[in-house]
Amino acid sequence: MLFDRKPTPLRVGFFLPAYRSMPPRPIRHFTKPAIDFQQQLQKLQARGLVVANEPRALRYLANISYYRLSGYWGSFLVPGTSRFEPGTTLDDLLHRYQFDKQLRLLCLEAIERLEISFRTQLIYHITRYTGDNNWYEQARFFKRSTPAEQAASTRLLSTIRGELDRAKSKTFIADYYRFYDQPRNPPAWMVLELLSFGTLYNLFNQFVDTTPKLAIANHFHLALRVFDSWMQSINGVRNKCAHHDRLWDIAMKPMLSNQRGHAGYWLTESNVTAINTKMYYTLSIFNFLMVQVSQSSSFGRRVVALLHEYDMLTLGLHRQYMGFPAGWDQEIMWLEL
Repeated sequence: MLFDRKPTPLRVGFFLPAYRSMPPRPIRHFTKPAIDFQQQLQKLQARGLVVANEPRALRYLANISYYRLSGYWGSFLVPGTSRFEPGTTLDDLLHRYQFDKQLRLLCLEAIERLEISFRTQLIYHITRYTGDNNWYEQARFFKRSTPAEQAASTRLLSTIRGELDRAKSKTFIADYYRFYDQPRNPPAWMVLELLSFGTLYNLFNQFVDTTPKLAIANHFHLALRVFDSWMQSINGVRNKCAHHDRLWDIAMKPMLSNQRGHAGYWLTESNVTAINTKMYYTLSIFNFLMVQVSQSSSFGRRVVALLHEYDMLTLGLHRQYMGFPAGWDQEIMWLEL
């Protein structure tokens, strides 16, 4: 009979297929107690760490912290366990920690040079292109074709206004407002000095016209897409360095390769794909860009010297954790140091 047919989910909208609801996940509680420095040291020793001088070890734990130091001992553990490899000493951990600190400082020094150069190029090319000294506060110069772009540009302009408001006590900003009434705010070459690398990158990325952006990328001998990718990655490294985060073995967001190259001064393409999320690739980017900023740059030599100083090359850690490929020292950008 007609009415014996059972409606199906496809034919009748309000008949829904029966799904078995998943049982709620049990609430998980963190129950590890906070322990004092002496207990932290005893815990490390119980896991097999060799500590020759306990008072010295306690001073380090009191000033570095157990949790921060734990980020550096992963490669010293017996695989699949929380025990240290036999013979591992506290000095081994501190050696790795100090290497990371020196690497951060080296990268920060490079970032300072690159940030200043990037800011200079941004001010120069966009100000000349727009003919407007205050382009940084004009919404019409930024991408706004989608709701997401409109929201992003609104946030960007708000960030810049906030930085300018907070900087009104700075001498060069205060002098502008003291001596001038129009334009209402200082020109780009003053205001952009107040902005972080991240905000500078957003100004560059969100600027609507490609002409000045191409000129900026060309200054560094890069295609626009590659330059944009690299600036975004450098900003990530800068933030890690500024917050003293672990750097040496981090995984980065994949970065585009320099397809154009510059007088052959780039990596062999076969060495790029597999390591473009590793620290080696990031250091290669820094090395390339630093040479564009200053042909006498010593960044590459200092990286290699640092690796030698901390035995990172002989231990093989530069390959396993930092992504240095076999034959990396035969790449032209490292070979000519």
